[in-house]
Amino acid sequence: MSFWNVYVGGLTRDVWSYFPRPDPDTTIPSEGIEHFRFDDSTGSLRHVGTTTGDLFSPQYLALHPSLPVLYAAEFARPGRLVSFSIHPDGRLERQSTIDSLGALAIAVDIHSKGEYAYIGHFGDGALTVCPLDADGAVLGAAHVIPGSTLEPGSILHQVRVTPKGDNLVVTDFGLDEVVTYALEPSGMVSPEIIARVKFPTGSSPRHIEFHPSGSIVYVVCEGDPRIYVLEAQDYAPHRIVNSHSAVPPDYEGKSSPSELQLHPDGRALFVGVRRADCITAFAVDESGGATPLYHEPSLGRSPRALKMDPRGRHLLVGNWHSNEIAVFGVGDDRRLRALGEPVRVHSPSSIVFVPAYP
Repeated sequence: MSFWNVYVGGLTRDVWSYFPRPDPDTTIPSEGIEHFRFDDSTGSLRHVGTTTGDLFSPQYLALHPSLPVLYAAEFARPGRLVSFSIHPDGRLERQSTIDSLGALAIAVDIHSKGEYAYIGHFGDGALTVCPLDADGAVLGAAHVIPGSTLEPGSILHQVRVTPKGDNLVVTDFGLDEVVTYALEPSGMVSPEIIARVKFPTGSSPRHIEFHPSGSIVYVVCEGDPRIYVLEAQDYAPHRIVNSHSAVPPDYEGKSSPSELQLHPDGRALFVGVRRADCITAFAVDESGGATPLYHEPSLGRSPRALKMDPRGRHLLVGNWHSNEIAVFGVGDDRRLRALGEPVRVHSPSSIVFVPAYP
């Protein structure tokens, strides 16, 4: 039995000053970062509290690799990066806040050495980096990566440090490509681009996952309801190998994949599909090849956030338009089974797990 602090980022009311509200308007704005206690022996998810105050759509969360520090990318103008120290009881205390030098910060990731944070921006395509101090707080100002905002139409959606820590992989939603930058040993971004992988026009690459072999990377696209399998070298993707539909075969409407999660053992991949409102499971072989397995209802509308618990026993699904998180058990056969009723959460957009005391 293990207990976890679960933090959920969401979009606050100010986001509708940049975008039209959904029609019908069913998404309830978040008040900040929600804190839950999760028991992985029962699958119970209990609300503990909400971190509020001077937060503007802290919708994407990331953890420091070795310190109890949580980071939030704020989807606002200007974008900001906020860091919080995590107390033993799970309470968040603000550490630092900086302007991320871009519009609508959509994603953040931290280098494995813990010395740099990388922020991608949806509003203007800026890719920025900022140094971190020994406590994980932001040290000084952010810097824009040279050349990252030169191409008109660039819209970033995710930034991921490769597991070896030597490259940074970025999904460009606007230019339909995945770009890999070299990282210096310290973690500073080099202006050298290792590879660009072009996707079909209008596919809008969104999120990625790395196969543990380092030879395969998976990408889901918001405008194309497929999972793309890419050949990689040391986790850096170089070309598309194939793709598979992520929607049920009898589904005829529009659909939009959101996030994907690879099981910790590397044998299964789960994809959230909005509008079709399902989780699509793929079997993954030792070489990284993916085969569709089944489609499971997400128990809500618009599964935007997916997160596997670190032990691989549960999958949490944030259904954005129905303002709920559904908890699924993951069997040895990789089948999902719903555990109880979904838990009410306003605008769930990002989920992270942190070990907790009982």
